[in-house]
Amino acid sequence: MHYHMSRLSIAALALSLGLTLALASGQAPSLRTLANERGLLMGGAISSELFNADNPDEAATVNREYNAVVAENAMKMRAIANSPNPGNYLFATADAMVASAQKNGQTVRGHTLVWHDSAPAWIYEIKEKAAMRVAMTQYITTVVRHFGDRINIWDVVNEAISDGPGNPLRNNNPFAVAGPDFIALAFRTAHAANPAARLYYNDYGVEGLNGKSDAMYALVKGLLEGGVPINGVGFQAHLDTNFSVGDSGMQANLQRFRNLGLEVQLTEVDVQMVGNGSEKEKLARQAQVYGELLSTCLAVKCSAFMMWGVSDWTSWRAGGKPLIFDDGYAKKPAYGALIRVLQMAGK
Repeated sequence: MHYHMSRLSIAALALSLGLTLALASGQAPSLRTLANERGLLMGGAISSELFNADNPDEAATVNREYNAVVAENAMKMRAIANSPNPGNYLFATADAMVASAQKNGQTVRGHTLVWHDSAPAWIYEIKEKAAMRVAMTQYITTVVRHFGDRINIWDVVNEAISDGPGNPLRNNNPFAVAGPDFIALAFRTAHAANPAARLYYNDYGVEGLNGKSDAMYALVKGLLEGGVPINGVGFQAHLDTNFSVGDSGMQANLQRFRNLGLEVQLTEVDVQMVGNGSEKEKLARQAQVYGELLSTCLAVKCSAFMMWGVSDWTSWRAGGKPLIFDDGYAKKPAYGALIRVLQMAGK
């Protein structure tokens, strides 16, 4: 007797066989796959290393594990506008990163439009309020319109709050010449340039309940009350293995921003290994912190978990081995911790 199998039956058998083989081989889902299933942006900062043909592991890791990317430096003002002449804006590297992300189905976070630490020398030469307002609005408008709908999430203002007593705004911020409303001006300008974009205030040292996060809360609450188009807050989370998610009051802190109607994202996560103990113990503690950070992020329905880099060797904090892939792009225990949290979140 001859049996005829339909194309549908053959396809179903092939799918079943593929799943069986995957399970048998221990093939695990990627961070990207699990994050996609949960509607979470999961990714990290990328550099020109992404295009290094002598290091294919960088691009392979990024495209396998990340559904979102952010330029580590290529979209900062000093990289794009080192000259005051808008005709000299340098977009080539940033454009290449965006093109790569589009090709690989990844969301791009724009970082950052206004940041004192990336301001080129010509910005510091501006001493008049009107001139600074023109320079700021021209720059923000040019950059946001250049990327258009290729980038619909922007860190508009970065690190404007002081670390000092009382946590006022920084006194070394050249953009403050534009007036006390320079932050509001930046957000309004970015919104006018791309009304569809989600606009963020981004800062460090604000993960837990403390004076600086109180100052940030007051800042963004004031912006909202003033009708400023701000959609979310980014918590950088440059931390180390001594950080305690529980003791810091992190979940309560993130939740109070959510209660304002704002989105929250962990935007620059890295966890340096510090202190005594064996390498194995330090890696285990690092994994614990990463897992608790992601669990807390998901508990408040955060929209992104972004790490600041890809592998330890290219990290700006390379000495502390702060990322989830080691120098050779092998998965560290911290990677496994993130996988487990995402898997449990789906149950």
